[in-house]
Amino acid sequence: MELLHESKMAAEFELYHHPVSQPSRSVLLTLKVTNAPHKVNIVNFEKGDHMKPEFLKLNPFHKVPVLVHGDFVLTESPAIVKYVLSNIEFDDHWYPSDLKKRARVDEYISYQHTTVREIHFVMNFILKPMLTGQPISEERKQEIVNNFHDVWQGFEGYFLKDRQFIAGEEVSIADIFAVSEILQSRISGRDVLSAHPNLVAWIERTKAATQPQFDEVFKGLHEFVKARNIPTYP
Repeated sequence: MELLHESKMAAEFELYHHPVSQPSRSVLLTLKVTNAPHKVNIVNFEKGDHMKPEFLKLNPFHKVPVLVHGDFVLTESPAIVKYVLSNIEFDDHWYPSDLKKRARVDEYISYQHTTVREIHFVMNFILKPMLTGQPISEERKQEIVNNFHDVWQGFEGYFLKDRQFIAGEEVSIADIFAVSEILQSRISGRDVLSAHPNLVAWIERTKAATQPQFDEVFKGLHEFVKARNIPTYP
């Protein structure tokens, strides 16, 4: 097993998490596949946990994920994942020591914020109608779905061109971040993936490379979808 770092002893990481949050799932899956010592605290948004004083002391922006490591508190999932990896031993492919492969991982993580993170299935399909009492129009739904197709077609053509995974032939944290985002499309209740067979194949490769931890982490999203009677697709 090739390791990036010398042997390290890491105190337990404490993650504040919600299973419907894509960034939270990315952090939790990274913790699990790297065997990082951790505990999970679920932040119940429906009960207002994110607005309670004790949580706002950790993150005044009232969002998840939040990582607590001893007396150190960190927000923002890319920073959290890289901090975790700097404190543990891990298989090199997760965040490669090869500078070109690592740059490809960092490229995707930078790219996602103005592209895939802007689709907002949960906000538009679930939260806004729930908070405002106003249903989302079919026109707006279709606009979001069209944006999904445009963004992921671009992702597929660039990041997966001639590669099994984003950084090459092995899975990395970039694939974890990306697959967490694309599977948020299940919230739409529409079959938006069948038009992208190469994406579906990459999803299956990423799932296989992160099992059984993948199923453990995504169980919460599946339960959320099921509880709201949202149709799902393979």
